[in-house]
Amino acid sequence: MTASVNQALDSLIDLSRQHLELEPTPLDPELARPKSFLKVLDAEHFNWTSDQLRKLFAMRFHLKVPPLDQMNLIYYPNVNCSAPIFIFFCLLTKRKVIGHINVNCPFDDDAYRATWVQPLAEQLNQVASFDCADRYPEWMKKYRNECTVYGMFGRDRYEDLLACAQGYLNHYLEQLKAVPLETDPERIRQIQRFQAGFVEDIRTQDKAQSMMAKIIGKDKAKRIFHEVTT
Repeated sequence: MTASVNQALDSLIDLSRQHLELEPTPLDPELARPKSFLKVLDAEHFNWTSDQLRKLFAMRFHLKVPPLDQMNLIYYPNVNCSAPIFIFFCLLTKRKVIGHINVNCPFDDDAYRATWVQPLAEQLNQVASFDCADRYPEWMKKYRNECTVYGMFGRDRYEDLLACAQGYLNHYLEQLKAVPLETDPERIRQIQRFQAGFVEDIRTQDKAQSMMAKIIGKDKAKRIFHEVTT
């Protein structure tokens, strides 16, 4: 595992611990540290919960051939919390970095966007553009907003991507601590529907599952996406 990727993921988890009291969730060892057929994989998965989160998912992933380093973070709020689902994905190759940062929002009113989207869009406007020609996956378009970062970039944008993720996450965690619990039954139902749809998309549309299946087997990859990632 590239040291900088390890350190970056650790720093984001440490940032989360500064804001939230995270409780680790025990995982099946086969899913926590999956083994590959030819011993080309070094991977580790983590889950935590907190008062605000039903699950925080984190992953480190190092592939020897071809050489790839990857990290993922997904923050799933409790269903009585109106916060978005926060996601950060970063994959490093020898020459490129593929990144995705987003707040996936269950509501779209002006007040909600002013809290969760606009401050991140303002942060994004302060750095060199992440616009690129990469096609945004069709299934992800409904989650896209003004602060979404997605694409393949030169390795020289790696530090910029990390800085963006850290700035976004810091704002997200500050708001997550402060957001009041939902009591309106219809809003809670909308959060439940939104989160169920997001989870189903990750389980059925994310191409990473099929890539992982080639390395560790279809059944184990499916279990990871159903029991650990979501």
